[in-house]
Amino acid sequence: MLLGNNQMHCGRINCRCTHTEGCEKGFIHIRYVDKQEKIKQGQKIVVETWYDGVQFCSVCDPERAHIQQTSTSSEEMAHRLRERSKYKHAENYEQKEAEKTRTL
Repeated sequence: MLLGNNQMHCGRINCRCTHTEGCEKGFIHIRYVDKQEKIKQGQKIVVETWYDGVQFCSVCDPERAHIQQTSTSSEEMAHRLRERSKYKHAENYEQKEAEKTRTL
């Protein structure tokens, strides 16, 4: 749901984010660097590789932003994000109920 003419809105109902200050539909574009130290011809060099990426907006979706900030790898983050999905909650509920049921 877009509010007015704001094409940057994330679509969440009652979102308090202004969708300015870098927030675009719930994401903030960032650039980050990966530094690797290598030894070439006996000399230690640092190779910097820059990447473009996005972060979840902490105002639009604080839960996903927290998961992204506290995950130690992209694999862990993906797993934690999948675990919070509506489908996963339903699957976990059904599994818990099945464990409670006993056949006499």
